[in-house]
Amino acid sequence: MTENSAAEGARHDPLAQEEYYARTVVVPVGRHDTAAEMLNLAGEIVHPSEGLVIALVISLGDVEKTTKVSTALSRVIEDFGKSDRGHRVELVTEIAVSVSRGILDVARERGADVIILGVQRSTRRQVKLGTVVENVIATAPCGVLIYRSSSSPGFSRVVIPVDGSLAATAAIRLGRSIALQHEIPVLQTTVQHGYHYNPDHERLIHDYESRSPAEIGYSKIIIAGRDPGGEIVSRLTEDNLLVIGFSQKSDFERQITNDLSNQLLNQAPGPVILISQIEWHRGFRGVIEHGMARINPQLTLVEQNEIIWSAQKSAHSNLDFLVMIVLSAALATLGLLTNSAAVIIGAMLVAPLMSPLSSFSVGMATGILDLTRRGIVTLVQGVSLALLISIVMGVVLPIDTPTEEILARGSPNLLDAAIALVSGLVAAYATARKGIPAALAGVAIAAALMPPLCTIGIGIALRDVNLALGASLLFLANITFIIAAGYITFLWLGMHPGESREGAGLKQPRLWWIVLCFITVAVTGVFARLGSQAIDESHIRERLETEVFSGATVVEYHVISSVPLGVQLIVQSEKQIKTDEVESAHLLINELYGEDVDVKVIARQVVRPTTPVSAAVAAILTEILPTTRVVDVIVENEGGLMISATIQDVAPPASAELAEIKQRLGDLSDEVAEIEILFQQVIRLDEPSTDIPELPDPTTQQ
Repeated sequence: MTENSAAEGARHDPLAQEEYYARTVVVPVGRHDTAAEMLNLAGEIVHPSEGLVIALVISLGDVEKTTKVSTALSRVIEDFGKSDRGHRVELVTEIAVSVSRGILDVARERGADVIILGVQRSTRRQVKLGTVVENVIATAPCGVLIYRSSSSPGFSRVVIPVDGSLAATAAIRLGRSIALQHEIPVLQTTVQHGYHYNPDHERLIHDYESRSPAEIGYSKIIIAGRDPGGEIVSRLTEDNLLVIGFSQKSDFERQITNDLSNQLLNQAPGPVILISQIEWHRGFRGVIEHGMARINPQLTLVEQNEIIWSAQKSAHSNLDFLVMIVLSAALATLGLLTNSAAVIIGAMLVAPLMSPLSSFSVGMATGILDLTRRGIVTLVQGVSLALLISIVMGVVLPIDTPTEEILARGSPNLLDAAIALVSGLVAAYATARKGIPAALAGVAIAAALMPPLCTIGIGIALRDVNLALGASLLFLANITFIIAAGYITFLWLGMHPGESREGAGLKQPRLWWIVLCFITVAVTGVFARLGSQAIDESHIRERLETEVFSGATVVEYHVISSVPLGVQLIVQSEKQIKTDEVESAHLLINELYGEDVDVKVIARQVVRPTTPVSAAVAAILTEILPTTRVVDVIVENEGGLMISATIQDVAPPASAELAEIKQRLGDLSDEVAEIEILFQQVIRLDEPSTDIPELPDPTTQQ
């Protein structure tokens, strides 16, 4: 049977189809002379009817070079798609910061089952894996297949070394699948030296052996010597395909340099395949593990080293850092003093506080104590300088009362803590993922740090202890949550303490983590208490509006001091707030807090524009009472026309004048439902006092 007819027979054989484990195979192709061989290998392992082969071209920014490579490969890919196998193939060009990152991102985004990487053997018969292969193996979200070609045009036998490990079961599955397609025999070499016995693995190995068709020839030999690699190589020819399994998530560099793997990879005369297939748990747990692997963009060792080097550089304070701190602090302070959100946003764009915080988080994640120490020192320098700038500007540019932007930073709540947490996640992720602009992370960090830091300085300049303490709590919470979020993000991306890292240790990160957890719990408790207090304040505002200030709105409720407790209310109303209403509010707040509270009420009176009706009412009052000053006229049209006027004079209007006013206003409109006149007496000290006659009821109903 020819190769094509054998493949066609295997395609309709249910037993053979079980051996196809790959639905999506990613094949990085950079050279047209080796692309055909790599694609043919992908065709060997992809599912015959549902499989997809992705021919991947990585572009590092050189558009002209990438276009030439894609054009040269298009013919090879077209021929592969039109072959007798009929596999689906797709040419994908990925722009990435590195070759390994581009391969990993495409594999994760496209849900690949296997990544095929090619390696070459040098003239000294030594295989050079290279950093790309090592990085992909260490962090791939799926199985990895490494193929070392040979001069032989094909192969007549598959040889599979078995040592009892889980990786060996993946090698048996792949080798048996290829043998079934080509109808060639299989030689299983059981290596007793260093054999890993596991009942589950043994069951899988025996299951594959028992299901192998007799016609392909499945033989086994036992290699018991201390040099199993030499014995296996001695049994190989140039047309023998050697399939070796390896554990992908272990230390590959250590494993591939051991005697057996290294010897077989370098000395085998024919083609060699190293295969690792991640085995997920069955059921719901396996679904969760598989999903987490797809959404976890693990950093390669090169990327981790790049982040560490960048963090070491940014952890140091320099002239640029100090200048940007001064400018951002000045802008943020001006924005707070002028109550301008736009200016505050401008300060966020130039604030450099992300650098030391990111360095500190990287140092915690990797266990490099010196990096955390440098990050803390630089952060303290930047915070001290920004605080000094805000204090000086608060003294030189004083304001009468704190603005709304200042008060918002002086009264922290749980929402502010959430902002800090999300800001830390954004900053760490943007730092690790080079495709995301670093400015986004800088703005996120500055939004959580620079405004509250400058509010502390303004509070000190205004001698407002409560404002400074509230902003200090917010700043401390933001620092804590940002560092914690950055630490968690870097751990999620695969950065861990290791003995191989220079200056890394295991005890220091644990100590920092204990301190960070303690501060986080304490700050979270304070914020939870503040959140409960905010709920209570909302209830108090609702009762004040319904029971005390009828028809008014309590716009703001501020606790301006803690010992003794002081509360400031800003009440907005169209009518004048009376003294008895303030007294009632004082009594209600005392009752709710269970102590004597210093209550201050700031009244905001709403003044509506003059309407034709209010102008007509004012004209009637001025005509009947020529010596009286009309202060305000309010006309409402809810269930009938309601007129309320405030007048000032030395003496109150007479009964006849009031009767005439009532008649004239009644003639003004047939919809008048109520007329109310509020009289305010004016007392002139240079005139003798007169007895004030008893006033008639100024309120009449019509």
